[in-house]
Amino acid sequence: MRRLKRIFWTTLAVLFLAVSWLWDTLAPLIRAFLVLIPLERVKRAVIDFMDRLAPYPTLAIFLIPLVASEPIKLGSFWLFAQKQWFAGSATFLFAEILRFGLVAFLFTACKDKLLSIPWFKKLYELFVRVHEWAHEQVDPIKKAIREALVEAGFIGGQGSFWRRLRTLWRIARRGSAA
Repeated sequence: MRRLKRIFWTTLAVLFLAVSWLWDTLAPLIRAFLVLIPLERVKRAVIDFMDRLAPYPTLAIFLIPLVASEPIKLGSFWLFAQKQWFAGSATFLFAEILRFGLVAFLFTACKDKLLSIPWFKKLYELFVRVHEWAHEQVDPIKKAIREALVEAGFIGGQGSFWRRLRTLWRIARRGSAA
C-alpha cells in the first residue's frame, strides 16, 4: 500500500511539473508569435486596455483563450466525425496549445495586478509551494536515472548499444531488489 501511495504522489508530481514545463515553454512562444504580427497599433491598444483594467475585470480576460480555442475544437470534432483522425487530432492539439499558451501569456502580462487580489495571491503562493514539493519528489528520481544512464554508458560511455542495455537492465534489477 505504501508503495502504491508513493507511485501515486510521484506520478502526480511528474504531471504537475509537465504542465508547469508547458506553461514555461508556451508563454515565450506565444510572445514570439505576437511579435511577428505586424499590427503594432492594435497590440499597443490591447496592452493599454489591459493596463487600465482593475484587478477583478482583468480576470475576465482569461475567457479570451476559451473563446478562441472552442470553435477550433468544434472543427476538430467535425473532422473526427468525417473520420479524419490525424487532422482532427492535430486541430484539437492546436486548440489546446493555443488556449494554454494564451493563458500563460495573459497571466505573465497581468500577474502583478492579479496578485493584488488577496485570494488569488494565496492561491498563487499555494501553487508555488506545490511546485517546490513536486521538485522534491521528482529530483531524486531524475538523479538516480541519470546516474544509472551514466553507469550503463548511455551518457558519455562507449560500447555497443546491447551491452549498454544489458548493463542498464542489471542496474534496474539491482534497484528493484532493494
